[in-house]
Amino acid sequence: MAPARAARPHDVVAPARVAPAPEDDSPVPGCPFCPGNEGLTPPERAARRPGGSAPDRPGWAVRVVPNRFPAVDPEDGVHEVVVTTPRHVALLGRVRPGEAADALDVWAERLRVVEADRRGLWPFAFLNQGALGGASLQHTHAQVVGIPFAPPRLVERARGFAGAPRCPVCAELEDPGDRVLATAGGLVAWFPAVPSLSGALRIAPADHLPDWEERPGAALGPLLVRAAAAVCAAAGTDALNVWVHRAPPGGMSAYHWHLELVPRLGTLAGLELGAGVLALTRDPSELAARARAADAAAAGG
Repeated sequence: MAPARAARPHDVVAPARVAPAPEDDSPVPGCPFCPGNEGLTPPERAARRPGGSAPDRPGWAVRVVPNRFPAVDPEDGVHEVVVTTPRHVALLGRVRPGEAADALDVWAERLRVVEADRRGLWPFAFLNQGALGGASLQHTHAQVVGIPFAPPRLVERARGFAGAPRCPVCAELEDPGDRVLATAGGLVAWFPAVPSLSGALRIAPADHLPDWEERPGAALGPLLVRAAAAVCAAAGTDALNVWVHRAPPGGMSAYHWHLELVPRLGTLAGLELGAGVLALTRDPSELAARARAADAAAAGG
């Protein structure tokens, strides 16, 4: 813990807030993720179309397209964009619970498609929000990748679960103290005592489950939206990263799936990148109290 680092003087300023989107969430000319602009993306690979509209036309609720600028070469793996909602919403915390539920179900579908790929890919899903969170486009969206090798950090995490005397997530949830934000639908959202980065929140099932059910969105979607809004309000930033940790390909009974939400409170610098030492500037219990207050205020209570 190094809370004093939060008070460091700065003469280099990066935007912590996302530029405001249209108040009515209306389509934005030139935004490739808004309805009516489907021609600005590659042809869709999947979509939720409640009215049965034609592919690559308006009428979708969730849309999946190849990433035009993939981190993974299409010859070797997969890199897709999952557009969360047709509404031009910039913040995950402003997505409607039903929209988030549909989008997460699509995450699960696309991860299963990647895992079934004959090339033996490692599936991973994540969401970037805000410039400090690595987002290049404002309209909220997630990304699903199929990595053609075993990602070192994910392998290390799986080994940690396999070698632990008991499930680390179950151990955390045994006594989370005052660090719980909310519980809903068998899920717990809490600030771990030892976070992945300063301010991080986790969501996991209270019971030990190695992987998502086929349609995780009904329970996870509303809680994810609440958690994203509360974390950003408590941390004072819109910049956010979200990713899901699931059992590795082939399964692992020792694993316990969980989502990480990390508000970007600063830039990773030499200490973090070079030595792998993370200086935590926010106490998890204090941040949990602020997040609960923000969550209660948003709910009108």
